[in-house]
This record gives sequence, structure tokens and C-alpha cells, in this order.
Amino acid sequence: MNDDVYSGHHWRSLYESVIGHEGDGLTDMLLGWLDEHPAHVMELREAGRPESHLIPLGKPSQRGYSSLWRLYAVNRILDLLILNYQDPPDDSAAITDETYPPVGVYPSFCEALGADRIGRRGFHPFFHEIVEVRQADDPDQPPSIVQERWPGYMLGSMLLMRAGVVVTAGARHLVAGVADRSILYWTFWRRSRSTHDLSHDWGHNSQWRTDFRRDYLVDGRMHYNVDKVLDPDDEDEDWEGDEEVLDPASMIEVVRYRCSTVVDHGGDLFPNNDHHVEPAPAD
Repeated sequence: MNDDVYSGHHWRSLYESVIGHEGDGLTDMLLGWLDEHPAHVMELREAGRPESHLIPLGKPSQRGYSSLWRLYAVNRILDLLILNYQDPPDDSAAITDETYPPVGVYPSFCEALGADRIGRRGFHPFFHEIVEVRQADDPDQPPSIVQERWPGYMLGSMLLMRAGVVVTAGARHLVAGVADRSILYWTFWRRSRSTHDLSHDWGHNSQWRTDFRRDYLVDGRMHYNVDKVLDPDDEDEDWEGDEEVLDPASMIEVVRYRCSTVVDHGGDLFPNNDHHVEPAPAD
């Protein structure tokens, strides 16, 4: 059994196996793969340790792929596994739900990784991705969860996947058509909204040299995009795109929500180099 953790192809090959899987047995295939690759699972769990939020993981080893690139491949698998929890776009009538993994596969996979389901009752953008906004009559009404579309998971202290939720909110907090339809950053694929991560527009192999965004809940504080604190000289600092420049408060909101919330800032932002720390809510 080859379980070379430095290879970039193991999690990627699992992603490609999920893409190509037909018929029943996907859960068994995934769990069997995890059993056969314990070093990869252990590396993921090590990243979830509280102290790991202080350890840079973005430098490739002499043997190739960095830990952040491998974590990114795991995130691509999770994006596949939650597709069937989402509403299809209006122009996809020919694509049926049977095209995507059954809904029970995703929680089984996360639990096998050692992740814990997020059980927070109150809405918070650290834990919750906005799938739909139902606009409240009172513009000052804060966001509240009315439905969970898919569960979220924490792997130790590290956020693995946010829960997808439907919320009711006043327009001064979240605007329907903006918070649930604006471009979703640090994300490869959703069925019903535009997404962007740094793998987009790269070639078949280069796209897998993309860093996973790490967020942590440690000692009562939420740490967003920690690697931009740990490695401020990362090559993304040399970005020379035509991105829109926001005021600091607006950019923090994009970092927290991963999207626009009240005013749609469009798809030309580059929030990847920003980070934020804030106290965690009681619940």
C-alpha cells in the first residue's frame, strides 16, 4: 500500500473517483479509501489541532505538494458531496439529482475523518454559509436560521465545512439576491451561485496548487484565513489584478461571509490576502 503523504495525487485521485463513480456504494468506496490512507487522514486531523493555527502549512516540501494544497483537495471532495443538498440553477433542467452523490454520503465521510457536526443554533458567518435570504419586514432584524440545507463540520478546532442555511434577516444586515447570490469566494463549486477560488482559470494540473483557507476557533476567538498572518510574504501578495479596492470594514465582511452581504461588490475582489480575528459568540 502506497500512502506517501507528500504526494499531491492521493486526495486528488479520490476526487476524480467520486466524479467518475456510478451506481451505489460511494460511501463504502470513500470509507475504504480512508482506511487505506491513514497517513493522509492523520495529516488532516493534525491540522485541526488548536496549536496548528500558529503553524504555517503553505510551503511545499522538497517532494512537491504542501499541506495546504492537500487540504484544498479535500475541500474539493466536500464540494462534490454537498451538491445534492443544493437547489439547481434555473437553466439545469436536464441535470437530475441522480447526477450528484446521494445526500447521506457527505456526513458519513466527514464523521470518518473525525469531524464533529456544527450544532450552533444562532447564525454566524464563521459557521454558516447563506443559501437563501428571506427578507424580513423590519430592516433591523438580525439574521436567524430557519432551515439547515446541509450540516457543517469542525475538525478539531479547524473549520472543515460551513453549514448551508436559509435565514430570515432585515435588509440592513443581509439583502436577498446579494447575500445568497453574489459570488462566493474561496469556493470551487456551488450549483446555484457563482464561485471563485484561486484554482479557477488554471490548467488541469496547476489548479491543484491552490491553498486551502484555514479558519479556527481557539480559546474563544475566531481566526479567519490564518495563513495570511503566518506567511505574509506569500506570493499572493504580488497579485496585480484589476480587483476592486474596498474600505477595510467592507473587506472584513467579505472575509467573514465569503461574499457580499448588503451591497454587491461584484466578482473583481481579491480578499485572499486579508484576515480577521474576533471573539466567538456564546452560541
